Amino acid sequence: MNLFIVSQIFAILACILMVGIGYLKTKRGMLIAQNVQFIFFIISYACIGGIAAVVGNIVSLIRNTVCLKWKFTTPLKIFFIVLQFVITYISLYNVWFTWLPQKAGTHGLMDWLPFVAATLITLTLSSKNPLVIKLGCIGSILSFGTYDFVLRNWTVFAFDCFSLVTSLVGVYRILKDKKEPF
Repeated sequence: MNLFIVSQIFAILACILMVGIGYLKTKRGMLIAQNVQFIFFIISYACIGGIAAVVGNIVSLIRNTVCLKWKFTTPLKIFFIVLQFVITYISLYNVWFTWLPQKAGTHGLMDWLPFVAATLITLTLSSKNPLVIKLGCIGSILSFGTYDFVLRNWTVFAFDCFSLVTSLVGVYRILKDKKEPF
């Protein structure tokens, strides 16, 4: 089977899962589902040679796993933000990977939106309040949605829009549950 087709199959699975994550209300559920999504995206990007995306998703997978297992402290947040910054810089400006056939870094500040998205998630993950986490996810979706729009990546942009809607539904469900007496 063609690696591009395999890539697209895993990308669609990841995008479908991305939309479904919007309905989840618990931090643990969101992180576990997002980890599966990252694995699908890692496979997808690996099949088409998207090294920076593979590395970025691996960092996010490790970050979420750390957050699931241990308390996500400020030093860990700083570590993951700096790590994501370095990886973004390397991937955008081909600092070490000049042999890769990339056209990254051609959209100016828009190329930094995935870093903004990862930073928003990293900053909100330590919250015990699922609403704060969900709002971080919404900020991340808006960042990636803008990035996908600029890149004219219409399929993933459509899924970004669906994810935004489901995340807003998730916020509504969280707020609704808070209003209901026990």
